[in-house]
Amino acid sequence: MSATTSARAGTGRPRPIRVLLAVLALLAGTALAFLPTRAAHAMPPNVWGYGYHDPAGPAPGPLTNSKTSAGTTGQISSASGNSYLVVFPNVAASQGVVHVTAITKTGSPTPQPPSWCEPDSWFPSGPNEMVKVSCWAVSGGTPVPFPTGFAITWVSATYIGPPVPDFAYAESDGKSGLLAQFDSAGLPLSVGYSTPGIYQIKLPGVGPTGSALGGDLQVTGQTTLTGAPARCKIGAWFNGGGTQVPTILCFDGGTGAPADARWSLTYQYKLDIRALYPNEWGYYWQHSGAPILTNFDTSTSWGGVFSGSVPPAGITVLMPNIGATATPFSTSNITAFGPGPSFCRFGELGGGPPWVNSGGTLQIRSVDCFSGSGAPTASDFFATYTSW
Repeated sequence: MSATTSARAGTGRPRPIRVLLAVLALLAGTALAFLPTRAAHAMPPNVWGYGYHDPAGPAPGPLTNSKTSAGTTGQISSASGNSYLVVFPNVAASQGVVHVTAITKTGSPTPQPPSWCEPDSWFPSGPNEMVKVSCWAVSGGTPVPFPTGFAITWVSATYIGPPVPDFAYAESDGKSGLLAQFDSAGLPLSVGYSTPGIYQIKLPGVGPTGSALGGDLQVTGQTTLTGAPARCKIGAWFNGGGTQVPTILCFDGGTGAPADARWSLTYQYKLDIRALYPNEWGYYWQHSGAPILTNFDTSTSWGGVFSGSVPPAGITVLMPNIGATATPFSTSNITAFGPGPSFCRFGELGGGPPWVNSGGTLQIRSVDCFSGSGAPTASDFFATYTSW
């Protein structure tokens, strides 16, 4: 049975870092017994690629920290203004999903305007997967082309069967249809569409049973159905007896008004955003009262990831004890959560990579969030990280 189809060819309060460091040893010592069990069979024969475009780096050129399932390095083969063509060599597939998160650059203007990036399209070309990315800033209710950095993740999955990993993804057509879908339980996904820009998708057979929430969600908007730049986020989420039911909200990137748009969604639970078990990975839901099963890293297991404030309005995410052993080839993505058109990106903090090994802790240095009009604001969000 195939699980794939294709039509293509309340804001959490950051905890003080110094206080939380004092309890990490206890967490590390007691949580190891709760690590996810690795599947006994070969993992899904996925194809994938990831990396990030350093906003201070040249383009065209290789992506930073890039790796693919073929062992190749992703490249920006062409760049013109705010438009980029990303090539992942030797990992072409007929269906899959792409997630992109903007990375703010340094330099003029300062401070940098609120920006986001979107994958406009992706497609196989011979043995390679090609992804067109555009980046934008909001200014006075208008989307403005804005060259900047971005993190990108491409995944195409095909495996189903016992024991079932908990993984699903979907690409929306902007209404109630799906251009691509995958569910590791081998069950079909379905989308409910109501008013413009509001979607509810059912992901059956994945995640915790009952009503407990666990895992991570990422969603990336593409263009609106009228061709305008779009931003999408997770507006709500519940578990209907082992069927994950997130609500996706999409907005016009300039006005912030609800808008019908295409989007890609990924759900992961007890494995990384590629449906794999690499050496070091984790995810975190920045949300007041977030369940423990939405907070995981491979060192401290459940509940060990935490956040702290980065002046003036950023949030840092820390995954204890995995920084020293995570490979340089790693990636991360961010998705805003909650009502309204707020959105988030990576902050660069004066240069350097957006995530680093900080004394053995993997640190996502700053998650910067904005209102729909572009004003800095506090926002809940989902963060995911993985390495080679």
